[in-house]
Amino acid sequence: MNSEPQRDQPETALLDTPLLEVAQPETAQPETITVPAQANAVTGAQADPPGRHARILILEDEAWDAALAQRLLVGAGLELTAVVVDTKALFIEQLAAFQPEVILSDYHLPGFSGREALKIAQEMNPDIPFIIWSGVLGDEAAVELIKQGATDYVLKDRPARLPTVILRALAESERRARLAQLEDQLMQAQRLASLGQLAAAEEAMTHVRRLLSTARGEATAAESPS
Repeated sequence: MNSEPQRDQPETALLDTPLLEVAQPETAQPETITVPAQANAVTGAQADPPGRHARILILEDEAWDAALAQRLLVGAGLELTAVVVDTKALFIEQLAAFQPEVILSDYHLPGFSGREALKIAQEMNPDIPFIIWSGVLGDEAAVELIKQGATDYVLKDRPARLPTVILRALAESERRARLAQLEDQLMQAQRLASLGQLAAAEEAMTHVRRLLSTARGEATAAESPS
């Protein structure tokens, strides 16, 4: 960990061939890293359909580690908008303003910690997958973090696992969102039926069945060994 002074603006990840570097932006707005979907460096298969994009908030005070994480994800075929922060204040600010789809957090930072960040994320938006990205993390601490709501953890000396963990977390988050949509559709159909609008209720139920069939198919595919 370094001892550089805290910055007032978040750092933004920029794509610089062949490596990703973290540079100070001219504005506080994050820049999009856009790359074509490519063969997954971990599995050798297509990581996701072309166009899959994710907003990732990275809590990390080491620029090299932040760049490594992004390089691994880009190499796995994921398009990114990534914002890198290294203080509690910026983490809270970007959690609200950036609205990330996944959080990747170091465990030890000067004046802050991944444990504290997890607690804040759970209070502000517990549905966002939270991944611990740590150089040193014992089994006991890892289990405790999972109990507190962390989705998973990746050790920095085994970084190749990171894309698999992030992609799985994103997929699980999407499935939960679809299930919530199903519940909303069911409630709508029940309301229409109670009002005597049977044709509209049947149409809503047909839509629910279609969504359910898709969700079941994706869940089966996710559970099948690759």
